[in-house]
Amino acid sequence: MSKAEYEAMSTTGYANAKKLVDLPQVEACVESISGSGDLYTSTVPVSDDQFESLQDQSSLLIDELLNINSLPIEVTSNAQLTLAKSQDIPESNFKQEASRESLENLKLESTLEEMLLYDFQIELSCLGEDLAKAFEKNPLLPGAILTDQGKFKGKISRQRFLKIISRPYARELFFSAPLSRLYAYIETDVLVFPNDTLIVKAASRCLQRPPELLTEPLVVKFEHEVYKLLDIHQLLVAQAQIHKLATRLINQQTNQLTKAKKALDDELEKGRQIQIDFLPTEIPKLPNLQIATCFYPARQVAGDFYDVFMLPGDYLGLVIADVCDKGVGAALFMALFRSLIRVFSGQTSLYGLSIVSNDELFCCEIETLSTPCLDQINALKAVELTNNYITQNHAQMGMFATLFFGVLHPLTNSLTYINAGHEPLFIINSQGVKESLKSTGPAVGMMTDAKFKIHQVQLEQGDILIGYTDGVTEARAPKGEFFTLKRLLSLLEQPVSSPSDLLERIKTNLFNHIDQAPQFDDITMLAVQQIISERLR
Repeated sequence: MSKAEYEAMSTTGYANAKKLVDLPQVEACVESISGSGDLYTSTVPVSDDQFESLQDQSSLLIDELLNINSLPIEVTSNAQLTLAKSQDIPESNFKQEASRESLENLKLESTLEEMLLYDFQIELSCLGEDLAKAFEKNPLLPGAILTDQGKFKGKISRQRFLKIISRPYARELFFSAPLSRLYAYIETDVLVFPNDTLIVKAASRCLQRPPELLTEPLVVKFEHEVYKLLDIHQLLVAQAQIHKLATRLINQQTNQLTKAKKALDDELEKGRQIQIDFLPTEIPKLPNLQIATCFYPARQVAGDFYDVFMLPGDYLGLVIADVCDKGVGAALFMALFRSLIRVFSGQTSLYGLSIVSNDELFCCEIETLSTPCLDQINALKAVELTNNYITQNHAQMGMFATLFFGVLHPLTNSLTYINAGHEPLFIINSQGVKESLKSTGPAVGMMTDAKFKIHQVQLEQGDILIGYTDGVTEARAPKGEFFTLKRLLSLLEQPVSSPSDLLERIKTNLFNHIDQAPQFDDITMLAVQQIISERLR
């Protein structure tokens, strides 16, 4: 202890002591050192020799305190400390309770009642010397519960008691006096927790205390006004053990999730390969047509699809569709929609639904066609049959698809089509957008016996038909801006030499717009151009 520390301690310690007791001999001693009895507003000046003498006396007092040899003590049933009057009474350890055998038994949800608790109470009427004896006999005891006629009043820690009692003249002030006098001098706020408080919660709260109280034990309250002490060090050890347990559990769960994710990724990769196989691996090659496609799923599997296939009579089927939702569910229905369109457009039956020539069974409304062709119309009946199949067998799933299905006559260049709630397709030429093919009916799978109008358009030499899904127009930039139909139309207004060049131009602008933002939706495009073949020149 430095001289400065001693003088600072003297000012506060003796001033408070003078308030509590009237000990003439203490005042006389202090006055003999300082020349003044005023301990309230000034420090106690001491010479170097006096300071060394007092420091020696303090050391002797501490040694004497730590080597007290006195009668054994015990805790009675009413938790009041008493002195044993006979040497025949055996020495008694303080009652220590724990509801677990070791820290290894702790769980994440363990509470304070599972900790090693100290059940030691002492009445405020007992002497300070009695408490000193208790601490001497029980080196691990972190403190004592203070009671007044059996009722809880507070607590005093071993550290705080020894710190105060080791100060000069503290023994004369507090050793032979009731503990109530000492407690009035050092009383502080007591942190009390219910016994069912989580260990991690109590540890967090304890660490929020002022620095001077961080090492103070806490009080655990049980039913029937029973209070016990918990050493802060044991609490922190328990918290560390729980943290270790939590870390181990997190690592185990992380490993399990990693394995599960890998297994799921493997399955999704298989699904992706299967879905890719549903898309046409080879585009039909016709002498007067150029066809280009692109497909970028937002996830490993997607709900978008396109299809290009030959139909009976050498007609060309063109499909672009977007199944609602994304991910695995959409991918499964994508496969179903794609298969149904192919099956029904090829005049095949499935589960009692078949293409027939009887127009009474046909829900499509045929608009005035410039060159009506029964084969094209019959193929388009696939839209109605697919709609009814989905609504009759999978209505509970609530799945539907926006879909464009066109049947192109390669010789006459007439395109007969149904647009079932899909984005409008555009026909462009060297002058820009020539015509838009808007919706002619509702989405497929929305309602049974829905009406779908059949329209027809004539493609001229050099015209390009382009279809897309809403993943193009609704693609988002890093700040959330949409690509928009307006931006797409501006690209379609510019001259282009081929369908593949057109799609490359759109893709370049689209992915520049998206930049580093996550892809929000599947992106699919289909472009077909009517060209003049060498045979026709």
